Amino acid sequence: MKIYKTLVGLGLAVLLGACGGGGESGGAVQLVAGRTSVSAIDDLTAAPGTAASTQGSTLCGFDVGAKKLQGSVSAVHDGDTVKLNAAGVVHKIRLDGIDAPELAQAFGSLSQSTLASAVLGKTVQVAYSQTDQYGRIVGAVFTAGCDYVNLKQVASGMAWFYRAYQCELSAPLRAQFAKAEDAAVASKTGLWLDADPTAPWLYRNGVDPVAPACSSASSVWTGNPAPLSGSSSASTGTVVSSNCFQIWVNPYTRSNGTHVNGYWRDSAGCA
Repeated sequence: MKIYKTLVGLGLAVLLGACGGGGESGGAVQLVAGRTSVSAIDDLTAAPGTAASTQGSTLCGFDVGAKKLQGSVSAVHDGDTVKLNAAGVVHKIRLDGIDAPELAQAFGSLSQSTLASAVLGKTVQVAYSQTDQYGRIVGAVFTAGCDYVNLKQVASGMAWFYRAYQCELSAPLRAQFAKAEDAAVASKTGLWLDADPTAPWLYRNGVDPVAPACSSASSVWTGNPAPLSGSSSASTGTVVSSNCFQIWVNPYTRSNGTHVNGYWRDSAGCA
């Protein structure tokens, strides 16, 4: 697919980086800015992977996390992950509420360059509550003009609404992300030009997570969502421990058009 080769005024260089859309993976290409002038609003208080308050606040009219950072985006790994230089400290930021195509997927590079055109080399604010298991800050990114970058990626068809983690957004934001995705699908915008695009979480591991029913209108940190699974029976395997069970992987289509039939597999806790 077509990749934008030039992003005007951002002084880009292409370097090798390491970040997948939903986790950490090697071999990705990141876009890097030529300048990094920054300032910090609030200090980080939670170490990577530790619990932090999910108490919210309002920024640019949106309900977001209470912690704030301001800095310049120094690199864009893909369509949902950037590096932020805040007061000389570089933080990896995972945009919450969305999952962008992997760089190897259709629209992956375009999603990356679209995000880069919005934030690379520019001063942004990040509102967040938590870090994930990879040590990334998971939060909402806003431009100086109060553009909500996460939501714009979905509205422009450059990312999916990540419903498996929807409870980490407030109820009004869930509705806005769902509405933005529905509009992009209806207008065949971006990745929705494809009749049946492969979700990045299916591309990564073939597992379709459960979209949880949120118990609160406020944002709640959900951790890792459970994968969709079929009903267990003697013919499909026996649970040997609380950490070992069989998971049903739904049929899906790889980016090269190869169809994969549904199948059972052991969970990570099986020996």
